[in-house]
Parts: sequence; C-alpha cells; structure tokens
Amino acid sequence: MLPLKINNVTKIFKNPKGQEFKAVDGVSLDIEPGKIYGLLGPNGAGKSTLINMIGGLLLPNQGSIELFGLDVAKESSKTKQLIGVVPQEIVMEMAFTVEEVLYYFSGMYGVPRSERKARIKAVLEDLGLEDKTHERARNLSGGMKRRLMVAKAILHRPKLVILDEPTAGVDVSLRQKIWSLVQRLNAEGTTILFTTHYLEEAEQLCESIALINHGKLIKSGRLKDIQQEFSKNTIHFELFDRTAAPLAGVSEVGVEYEYPITADLATDMAKLTSHYNHNLKSIRSEAASLEHIFLKLTNH
Repeated sequence: MLPLKINNVTKIFKNPKGQEFKAVDGVSLDIEPGKIYGLLGPNGAGKSTLINMIGGLLLPNQGSIELFGLDVAKESSKTKQLIGVVPQEIVMEMAFTVEEVLYYFSGMYGVPRSERKARIKAVLEDLGLEDKTHERARNLSGGMKRRLMVAKAILHRPKLVILDEPTAGVDVSLRQKIWSLVQRLNAEGTTILFTTHYLEEAEQLCESIALINHGKLIKSGRLKDIQQEFSKNTIHFELFDRTAAPLAGVSEVGVEYEYPITADLATDMAKLTSHYNHNLKSIRSEAASLEHIFLKLTNH
C-alpha cells in the first residue's frame, strides 16, 4: 500500500480582487514506501499548499489524496495519526515547557501514557534538546524552536514524515543533525517527504524527486534517472573568467555552461579544452547537477 497517493489534485484560491488562481493545478503523484522523496520548486510553486492538503489543513477543489489507502478529506482523524508534519511556520504553545508541549502532543496522537516520558527523552536527545526539557518554548532560539517542531512531528513514530523547509534559517550544525535524523528514520522504515530550497540537500538525501512550478508537476522520478536524462549528449563545464569569448553552441545554465556533443565525446572535449584552455575550472560529461536540472526546467 502506498504511503501517499495524490490523484489529480487542484486547489483554487481567490486574490483580494476576487480573481481565482490555481495554487496547485492537476497534480498526481505516488510516493512509494521506504523512500526519501524531495518536493522541489521555486517560491510560490504550490509546495506548501500541497503539503497543507496532505495534512488535512486544506481541502482540494478537485481530486483526492490518500494516505495508506485512506481518503484524507473523508477520514482526516485517522490519517493524522499516521503522519507527522513539520510546517514552515513555527507553531507551538509558547507558555508551556518543552516537555509539556511534547507530553500534550504525545497524548493527542495516542502514545500510551506509560511510554510518553521515555519517548520524549529519546526524541530530545536525538535533536540535542535534552538540556531544554524544562525551558519554556517562548524562550528558545529560532533554531531550538525548529528542533521542537521536528520533535512534535516524530514523537508518535508516524509511518510518513512530511517536512516543509525543515532546515530553513538554521545553522550548519543543526542542518547536519536534521539530515542525520532523516536518514536514520528512513533506515528504520519511515517514508520521508520534504521540501527544500537547498538543492545540495535534496541531492544528498533524496532517492526520488518531484519538481513543481506554477502549481503543475513538471518532472518526477528517481533522481539518478533524471540526472542521466539531462546529461545525455551534453558536456558541462565551469570557467574561472565568465567574460571569456564563448564557443559557438555553448549555453549558460546557472553557474555552469553546457555544450552539446556534436561529433563524439573525445573530439568535443578537445575542442572545448583548446578554446578555453587554462580558463576551464571544471569539465565533465557525467550526470547533471540538480541545480542544472532545476534551472533548466523552471527558468529560475
């Protein structure tokens, strides 16, 4: 049974002038069990709207979303027990201590009373919050609050964890800690779906990705397959001096350049090397970077 099945989902909003726009436009997507899946796209692409519908906070105008075979719109009380969601916004009970926040949510998600303290202790240790157990949530730093949001989402050991920009605005140390936790949860059988603007994060963690733009799904599949597709018959390279005279046929994609193979790989590599000489910073013909793919598909 699929952890998540999105069937032709559309979400329509109205702007202040009463004009309708589709934040999500006919998206269909299947998330297979045991995978780490990246949901990528520019700002305003519809990622958070889609996640809010998966979590039952919004209802689609068209289509359906199923979590482990259950329709989210019809059985939201059951589906919420099966997932853990970390939204972009930090939402919590600021007057409570860290332990009180987690104790409340462990009860709400049905964690047996006899297991709650042990679960809370383990989660706090995982996220480096053990010394903040009795600290009031309002006194935590932004990074600590983000950790507490993650703790709330995984406390009841959900089968599917959804993270919306979990490492936005956090330092490198915390980002690495969250990466390690995501990988460990996945190794234990949890399916992970997350959004991120850090493409190197998605490249390092994800087996599969879905790329949306203007509410539409424009590409999905195994990351390695997509990289291979975009690398066919193309040489990628970087230059020290970006003002150098270009070779005919070279196009600029982000910080990289690409050149279509016109004869054979060896001949075209020699042509590029001869033209740019010592100005070549790097050159390769292997899989395209996720940044390259993102820019190519979204024109951002």
